[in-house]
Amino acid sequence: MKIYVAARFFDKEKVKEIYRQLKAGGHQVTEDWTKHANSKKPYSDNPKMHKKYSTEDMTGVLNCDVFILLTNKEIGSGSSTELGAAIALNASSKKPKIYVIGKEIGN
Repeated sequence: MKIYVAARFFDKEKVKEIYRQLKAGGHQVTEDWTKHANSKKPYSDNPKMHKKYSTEDMTGVLNCDVFILLTNKEIGSGSSTELGAAIALNASSKKPKIYVIGKEIGN
């Protein structure tokens, strides 16, 4: 399966471990955003880099069979946008399957 994992940037070590396990199980990660440089705000300080990263990430969401969001106390704008895109895509095409995982689900 083709899988995209969304999370806060500071949770990237958790995501790397998830990627390792997914790949060991024969799955494909549609976009490895953990390789991105730390994209600190304000985004206007480096718009080309942020546009590139955003485009790559959204392409990963659009191409996945399964979308996983790892929750965090602090809600991220990027992962929230990616979740919204996955929900919109699912509403129109019934894919990807969406899973929200973590202790902070009710927030």
